[in-house]
Amino acid sequence: MLEALLQFVLKFLPKPLKKIWDKYESVWRYCYYGAWTTVVSIITKLVGKWIFGLMGLPLSVYPIPNAINTTISWIITVTFAFFVNKKYVFHSEATEKQTVFREVLTFYGARFVTFFLELGLMELPVLFKWGDVGYIIMTIASQFIILAINYVFSKLVVFKKGAEQSK
Repeated sequence: MLEALLQFVLKFLPKPLKKIWDKYESVWRYCYYGAWTTVVSIITKLVGKWIFGLMGLPLSVYPIPNAINTTISWIITVTFAFFVNKKYVFHSEATEKQTVFREVLTFYGARFVTFFLELGLMELPVLFKWGDVGYIIMTIASQFIILAINYVFSKLVVFKKGAEQSK
């Protein structure tokens, strides 16, 4: 569905923009699917914030529920990101168990590094008592930082063979 939406939009690009798309397609695809991954992350964090709030544990006040919410959101988001990056961004067609296992392991491994960065960033609103607005702002801001770092990890480490094959 997301790919169909992208293809629909690409049909309407003027030639000069289409040339730019073609030249930097993998970066544009990463940004496009990264935006959707960011949406997944923000939605899962806000749903978790709402659920913890119903339990009387506002995430902008309590660090442990905040960390639990960030972790659950991270697991859902990284799983979504793995599948869209593998198929639509880096065009990895690996089906052999060993290769797919390596991709999963390196993808989650690389994301695990940025998980700790995200966990730290998401604790800032709690530590500095920024309240709900600060929590929402940091939820969005942290995604842009994580997106850039994850692109480098994915391009250089995880899907390098798929990226090389698509050239």
